[in-house]
Amino acid sequence: MQSIFYVRPSAQEIVETAVTLREPDPPVLLGTVTDDSGKPVSHALAVLYASGGVQPDTVAGISCTDAQGRFFFGPLEAGVLYEVRIQADTRPRRVLEQPEE
Repeated sequence: MQSIFYVRPSAQEIVETAVTLREPDPPVLLGTVTDDSGKPVSHALAVLYASGGVQPDTVAGISCTDAQGRFFFGPLEAGVLYEVRIQADTRPRRVLEQPEE
């Protein structure tokens, strides 16, 4: 369910509202990326493609995993075939220090 509204409060104003959630919910995709040992992979790139049509696959969304390895895409279109590609580089990193001038 979702509801969308806007508010622009004035100085020292108290804004009170009641929100009614509407049906139907659009589909969403939630996922978690883990390594071979089951540990979450942060900063992995997840790319969502609309797939399966006459046209070449098109990028429908890009997400980066959070510290718990989670990613999210939505809202999605019901009945559309999607492909998700995950890339992660877990090699050690180092910061390249710039020489002072």
